[in-house]
Formats: sequence, C-alpha cells, structure tokens
Amino acid sequence: MARRAATLLATLCILIPLAACDAVSDLGGEGGLTGGGPSGDVQAGEGYFPVRDGGLVGFMDGEGEMVAEAQWAFTLEPSEGLVGVGTVEEEWGYLDAETLEGVIEPRFASAGPFSGGRAAVAVNGLGAYIDDTGEVVIPPRFDAARRFSEGLAAVRVGGKWGFIDADGEMMIPPTWLFTRDFSEGLAVVRVDGRHGYADASGEIVIEPQYPEAYTFSQGMAAVRLDDGTWGFIDTQGEWAHGPGFYGAQSYSEDLAGVRVGAKWGYIDLAGEQVIEPAYDRVGRFSQGRAAVETRDGWGYVDAEGNLVVEPTWARADEFSRGLAQVGDGEGAFGYIDRAGNVVREPAR
Repeated sequence: MARRAATLLATLCILIPLAACDAVSDLGGEGGLTGGGPSGDVQAGEGYFPVRDGGLVGFMDGEGEMVAEAQWAFTLEPSEGLVGVGTVEEEWGYLDAETLEGVIEPRFASAGPFSGGRAAVAVNGLGAYIDDTGEVVIPPRFDAARRFSEGLAAVRVGGKWGFIDADGEMMIPPTWLFTRDFSEGLAVVRVDGRHGYADASGEIVIEPQYPEAYTFSQGMAAVRLDDGTWGFIDTQGEWAHGPGFYGAQSYSEDLAGVRVGAKWGYIDLAGEQVIEPAYDRVGRFSQGRAAVETRDGWGYVDAEGNLVVEPTWARADEFSRGLAQVGDGEGAFGYIDRAGNVVREPAR
C-alpha cells in the first residue's frame, strides 16, 4: 500500500516543495519551468508565498516578511482560493489562500491543486476527487488522477487513460497509454508510439504521427518530427511555422521559445524571430518576463528581448503574482520581483 500511494503521489506531481506543478510532471514539460500567470498590471507580491526555513515551509507576504511559521513539508501554489500543504508525515490538506487558516484537515496521502471546483487526492491508494469543503465527491477508483482542464480530467484505469467530467462520469473510456490534459478543445494522445490529438468526444482529429507533441496554446502546438526538428501546427493539423527548429516550447504571452542551431530565442505568433537565439536554455513568458540561461547563470528578459535581470542565479522559475522563485544551486531558494530586486534571500 505504501508503494502504491507513493506511485500515485508521484503521478499527481506534488512532491516538489515550493513549486506549483500540473499533474504527471507536465508530462515532460512544455517549457520546463513552473508557475506563471497573466501579464498586464501586476501587483508585486500579491498574496502569500511559500518559503523554506530550517528545512520546513512557511509563508511570507509580498514584502518578504514571514506571516506563518514554517511547519509544512510541502506546498502547492494557490488555486481557486485554496493552497495545498503536506505535513512531515506526508498527509495533505488545504489552507485558505487569503487567511492561511486550515480549511481541509491533512488526511490524504497525496493531493493536487484545485481546478473546476475539484482536486485530485489519494484515498486508500486510489485516486479520488474532493470539493472545496474536503468532501469526497468522486469516490476512489482510479489508478491515477489528474486535475480538471476544460471540464474534463484524465484518469488512469487498468493502465490506460480516459477522461471524466466533474460528476465522475466517464466521458471518454480509458483508451490510451499516454495523454496530456485538454487545452483549446484538444488533448494529446499516444497511439502505437505516435502522438496525435483527440477532441472532447474522444475522436481522433489529428492523426497520431509525431514522436512528441505538446498541448495547444494560442491556437498552435509544438510537435517534433522523426528527424528531430520541431515546428508548430494549427488545430487543423496544418503547419503554421516550421518545421526546422531544433527545439520548441508552447506559446505563452504571444511568444514561443525555439532553438535555432545551438541557441534558444523566441518567435512571435507570426513565426518571426523577435528575440535572437542567444541563450543555452529558456523558459516561457509569464507576466512579461522569461527566464533565460547563459554561461553565467539564469536571468530574465522582457518581451522585447532586453535583459532585465542579470544572469546570476542557478535556478529561475516563472513569475507568479509579481514574484519569481530563484535558487543558488545549493538547495536554497528565495524570491525576486520583476525588476530583479531580491525580496527574500535564498534559504534552505
């Protein structure tokens, strides 16, 4: 039972302290970094943020001041007004994101973020779903369960993935060994080692033909061909840009990271190179900033390609609620604002 719970917990991808994570490790990632949110007017440090202190996790405000003592082993980013927290005994519950008061007592072996009024949890080694009061509304019967997206959640039964609705009804029977969450009406599915896309009825609308494929974002999806090159297709399966890139990420805030030769830069929605390939690795844009790596470390660029935060960090996550988590490479994490000012020094 312990091994099964650990497997499900890894599937829910919530064992990463201080980092939000979509289910199943984002299935290989489509940008490599976590967090993020809409751009535009950003209240720097809005809400509370998890921080490490003496090996445990507490919460600080947007100014870097501790507002809740460190007592948790793990935490998730706030979602729908609740933030998941895990105890040192690896029991999960939820706090009110505004008051940090307990709302759902820790009693689950694993738990994911809320989406569509539901959160995936582990009950007796099986995946189930709770509502925002902590009541189990979809009984435990899944080998693995992921968060809801566009009204559907991927669940695994008998080694295959299908999709349920918010009432727990199986809308798409377990069919595939691999799938990603729905985005813009389509979900990546794998058939005989090839990736294509299915619609909400379960019908294959873009034939499985790609060795790798990402979810749709802003009308396009990055896909890889057999020769290792990447391009972007539209929702009809037609080429929008490329192929010809040696790496690609999903679009975010009208820009997508692409690898040209040995370096990464960004293209816009028209496929034009707007930030020249100059970086070893890049993250997706969030709140007008994207993490970029040089030989000196990680920093951030703005949408015009200006280096706005010097590359001095060993780790740099996406911005969320005005702040980004950064690390020193030795297990210590802190926060900076969008101008690069250190709001809280890295700590373990």
